[in-house]
This record gives sequence, structure tokens and C-alpha cells, in this order.
Amino acid sequence: MSATVSIGGGRAGTRRAARSGGRRAAVTAVASHAGQLLVVTAVVVLLTFLMVRVAPGDAVDAISGTHGTPATRAALRAELHLDDSLARQFAAYVGGLLHGDLGRSLVQQGRSVDAIIAARLPVTLAVIAGTIVLGCLIAIPLGLLAALSRRRGTDVSVRTLLSLLLACPPFFLGLLLILGPALALGWFPAGGWPGTWPESLRYVVLPSLALAGYLVPQVARAVRQAALDAMREQWYEAALSRGLSGRALALRHVLANSLLPVVTLVGLNVGALIAGAVVVEAVFGLPGIGQELLSAIDQRDYPLIQGIVLVTALIVVICNLLADIAYRLVDPRTGR
Repeated sequence: MSATVSIGGGRAGTRRAARSGGRRAAVTAVASHAGQLLVVTAVVVLLTFLMVRVAPGDAVDAISGTHGTPATRAALRAELHLDDSLARQFAAYVGGLLHGDLGRSLVQQGRSVDAIIAARLPVTLAVIAGTIVLGCLIAIPLGLLAALSRRRGTDVSVRTLLSLLLACPPFFLGLLLILGPALALGWFPAGGWPGTWPESLRYVVLPSLALAGYLVPQVARAVRQAALDAMREQWYEAALSRGLSGRALALRHVLANSLLPVVTLVGLNVGALIAGAVVVEAVFGLPGIGQELLSAIDQRDYPLIQGIVLVTALIVVICNLLADIAYRLVDPRTGR
């Protein structure tokens, strides 16, 4: 009896230690990424401030056009404080950031950068969220199919399809989706954005699928390799010898082990998805943050460029933080 109690208590203690280790790992990850967040924010603020001012072109020329007189140009330059030294401009910008103010657009009639980003960012985030959901729904079954199939041809066919997707640029895949499901079949809109929910869901599908062409091959390959590694473990062979079916093992155990790399991959690829969303938004005519950034760069709208770059950089770091925390909570053995 005492041995049984000791064993039971030992197992319970092991589980408590694992949970405690997972929580400590999560706290460590939060602290580490919080420091990274501060460093990234400082570097992004400094680099974007310098780069937009070193780049060729002038905001006054973009605003006044070809018909501006020297007097109006000088007055506009003084109004925008562009004649101040870089140090004074940078100090004013950082002071505004410390008060939660991203500044005001130089071009869009003095609209606040916060309001512009708040109006455009949800479109891009909707496309990226749709990309992650649809990409995982497609990639995880494909990866498991390639790993669990006993037919060599199935594995080769899946890997060939993944290679083709990886070689297909998102803008080209987007054009194919417009010609097929949108125009030929009429399943989804070919572009545009209604701006209301849930009507906007139909407008997210094709852009998300176009961008998922980049994510699916990476996730599917990671799932396939993780599943193959799990199937080489001794517990898998022991479960098969006890009479458990391969399908039951795949759904209960192999799938769970294969999802860990997905968390990391999705977190690490958020930045690439934001960059890809710029192209996809142009193809489908979406009023997202990417198109706003291109317009701001063309018009030398310094505060808007800085605000968009800063916000997107923070989104990437926060997503990496969440992915790291989720990974450590799911698998406490990764904690250090």
C-alpha cells in the first residue's frame, strides 16, 4: 500500500513539477520577449526616422506639386517643422510616442496616424488571420497524408504539390484564383472590400488562399517530418503491437506531436505574411495597411511611414512572443 501511495504521489509530483516548469518557462519567455520588444521598438523608431529622411524626395514637393511657389513651399516647410534639425525632429517624435501619439499625416489633411492605421490595419489582419487558418487546415492534413500513407506515390505527389506551391508567387496564385473561383465559377468576389462584417468574410477567402500558398508548403513539410519522427519512436511500435489502429494513433498521438512545429512556424512567419499581404492587397484591391504604406512612401509622408512600420514591427514581436509562450506551455521540456 505504501509503495502504491509513493508511486501515485511521485507521479502527481512529476505532473506538478512539469506544470510548474511550464509556467516558469512562460514567465521567462515573457520577460525575455518584453526586453526584445523594447529593443526592437527603439531600433525601429531610430531606423525609420533616419531612413525616410535620407531617402530621395521631399514631402513639400509631394504636397505642393508642380504649381507651388517658393513662398508657399517655404511656409509649408516651416509649418511642418522640416527646417528643424534632425535631433529636434527626432526628440519631438519620441516625445509624442511616449504620450501615445504617432503624429499626424503630412499629406492627408492632418489626419492622425493612429486613425489612419486603425482604419486600415483590420483589413490586413483579417487577411493574415484567414491565411493562418486556411493554411493550417490545408497543410496539416497534407503533411499527415504524406507521412502516414503507405504508398510511395502519395508521398511523392504531396511533396511535388508543395514544391509547386512554394515556387508560385502569391500575386500569380491570386490572379489564378481571380480567373477561376471568382470570375469563372462566381464562388467568391474578385476583389474590393465592403467594410462590414460578416459580409467581408467572403472577400477574405481568396486573398487568404493566395497568401497561404507561401505558408502551406512550410507547415506541411514540418508536420510531415514531425509525424515521421513520432512514428519512429518506441511508443508508436508498442501501441501498434497492442492492436491499436494506425488511424487512431495518428489522430490521438501523432497529430498532437506534429502540431508543435506549426506553432513555431506560424509565429516566425508573421512578418513574411505581412510583407506578402502588401502584394495580395494590390492584386485584390484591398484597402489594407500595405497599400497605405506604399502610398505614404510615394508621397514622403514621414509620420505615416514611421507609424506603420512601428506598429507592424510590434505586431511581429508580439506574435513571436505568443508563439514562444504557447510552445513552452504545450511542451515544458523546451524551457530552460
